[in-house]
Amino acid sequence: MAHDEHGQEADPAPAPGRAPRAGPRRPRVRAARPEVVPGGLSWTRVAGRVIPLIVTAVALYLLTPQLLTVFSAFPRLRGFRPLWYPAMVVLEVASFACVWQLQRLAFGNLSWFLSITSQLASNSISRIIPGGIAVGGAVQFRMLSRAGCDPVAAGFALTAVSMVTTGIVFGLPLLVLPWLIFGQPAPDGLTAAAILGAMAFVVLVVAGLVLARSDGTVRLVGRGLDRLLRLARRPVTPGLPDLLVVRRDEVLRSLGRRWPAAVLAAAGKWGLDYGALLAALAGAGQHPRPSLILLAYVAASVLAMIPITPGGLGFVEAGLTGTLALAGVPAAAAALSTLVYRLVSFWLPLAAGAPAWIAYRVRYR
Repeated sequence: MAHDEHGQEADPAPAPGRAPRAGPRRPRVRAARPEVVPGGLSWTRVAGRVIPLIVTAVALYLLTPQLLTVFSAFPRLRGFRPLWYPAMVVLEVASFACVWQLQRLAFGNLSWFLSITSQLASNSISRIIPGGIAVGGAVQFRMLSRAGCDPVAAGFALTAVSMVTTGIVFGLPLLVLPWLIFGQPAPDGLTAAAILGAMAFVVLVVAGLVLARSDGTVRLVGRGLDRLLRLARRPVTPGLPDLLVVRRDEVLRSLGRRWPAAVLAAAGKWGLDYGALLAALAGAGQHPRPSLILLAYVAASVLAMIPITPGGLGFVEAGLTGTLALAGVPAAAAALSTLVYRLVSFWLPLAAGAPAWIAYRVRYR
């Protein structure tokens, strides 16, 4: 290769028939290639899908002994008193009906059909996919938006329903704390669950009051959502922070006029589900102190919210059998009651999701 007088490489001679290039020579820059896997997915996106599955698999593996203990009670179903089965089904249907009514109160003009189908479909999704609470909420949000509901109003209404129902379940231990303090004491584990539930209830109440009273906090949330949507390259509603304030006021007016009915519906959702657990214990021949069973129920309900396994699978079985044992229920009866309760409250509504989705798709093609 030719060199100039300073010992550096000289530009190559121009090819025949081609004019020499003018100006200084520019270094060639190789364009960066995004790290992708076959199919065009980025590694971060793949990791976001694979890591939750790995965490779920590890959690289920660790919880397998507790699951096997509960499922081993299947042969003992022959000894369960059959008249309690229809009672449990009726209680669970009534519990879900309270959720449907609470949604209608939050939206103001939501039809029974849309409330039932969207909630059953999202409930099934949340119990199939790891971390399914968020996914199920997104599914219901899309179903409501596609049916003609305002997206911002739907988001606020679903958030209000979630906060009311979660606040009620955390507030249930307050009903039994006086008996635990001034009456017959409870085991340490259940007392701790009651105290933690009461603390969580206070936190939720404060958070709800701040969102209900502070326009600045709502606008701050709106600006955060705006940035997240832009980062995710999603459509952004113009003036989202101010629009959130308007929609919040609409939801508060809708619930404010009917707040006794809203609180009653949220309490009915948990109270009727708790009644189904008492019916499962009665069918197994057990009649422990209802106050202790209420604490065991609250602990199991909180475990179901853990977004690691679908619907808290494994966590609820392990937690409920353990807390029922603390409440004085024999181990075999605790496993049988837990099995029957989960069959009616977890697996039966799961099967209703597909028909609800089909009915929705037929109506809103």
